[in-house]
Amino acid sequence: MKTILLLIALLLLKTITIAQPVTPDAFGLKEFSINDKKLGLIQFYVDTINIHHKAPLFIEVNGSGGLPLCLYIQGKKFVTTPITFNEELFSKTKDKYHYIILGKPGTSFCDTLNLDVSVKEYQENPSQVLFVYKPSEEYTRRLSLNWRVQATQLAINYLVKNGFWDKTKIVAFGYSEGGQVVPSLAVADKRVTHIAPVVGSGLNQLYDGIISWRIKAAKGELTQQQAQDSVEASFTRIAEIYKNPTAADKETGGHSYLRWASFGTIIPFEQLRKLSIPIYMIAASQDDSSPIYGLDYVRLEFMRLGKTNLVYDTCVGCNHYLGSPENSKPASVSYVDKILAWVQLM
Repeated sequence: MKTILLLIALLLLKTITIAQPVTPDAFGLKEFSINDKKLGLIQFYVDTINIHHKAPLFIEVNGSGGLPLCLYIQGKKFVTTPITFNEELFSKTKDKYHYIILGKPGTSFCDTLNLDVSVKEYQENPSQVLFVYKPSEEYTRRLSLNWRVQATQLAINYLVKNGFWDKTKIVAFGYSEGGQVVPSLAVADKRVTHIAPVVGSGLNQLYDGIISWRIKAAKGELTQQQAQDSVEASFTRIAEIYKNPTAADKETGGHSYLRWASFGTIIPFEQLRKLSIPIYMIAASQDDSSPIYGLDYVRLEFMRLGKTNLVYDTCVGCNHYLGSPENSKPASVSYVDKILAWVQLM
């Protein structure tokens, strides 16, 4: 599922040293908190470069799952601190913008996880973290598309009210699940001036699993009957999700029914078509997590509607991390650089 595919790459070791950053300030971030009666505790983080000066806002809306923004992992004779925010985006925006990222509900900036594995075992299978780390009950109870949109709006309200924004641009960059959030954010908040949905979805996310079974049958990986049986099982599960759209105590595919129903009710394309602001959409042609067919549909419909505010960029031969499926090497072109150059021109 998306949660597993998304986070494996983020958990790969970058360095293994004795001293590891575990606080926001160690990463060059300042923590802010808002207590909201409806949404609960909202924590967001702003880069500390020129923090007392007004600047455009650049908001990262990260992908799915209940992991914290950093995780202090203690293994056998090693420690490491993988992060789940985009370090390249952070490093390249903090001088010209106020970089902002929100934490997930009920999730501290950094948490500790003990793994009874060696360095080699961890490097060979970083995804094991996803099966060991347990998100908080608050995360499961609250996480939804609406929570992510409304919490981000409250963070924007705070920054505007307290003099961080220079009244020019507010850019929302959304990766994977975040790529589904930013269209709804821009529809809800007219202060957002640019959005960049990266390997998100164009159609109903619940449709992705159905299509995947059809593709497996077309490729001969399953018989037509096996695929049909899986499709029928998918529809049965989806029917249960829509019958119980607020159920946080029921789960499938690593997410609560609440989460699935919220993302399967408000469709990204239906939100995107409402927007007249500049949109830079990135799709990956070999993405098994956010299949390109739904994003191609967005491009087609924008042409049909005569809308000219969409830049559609395909990372050819790339997986969900905009790298090669064979060796996980990143794309030769930095898509962060391309987005930043686009924002400067628009």
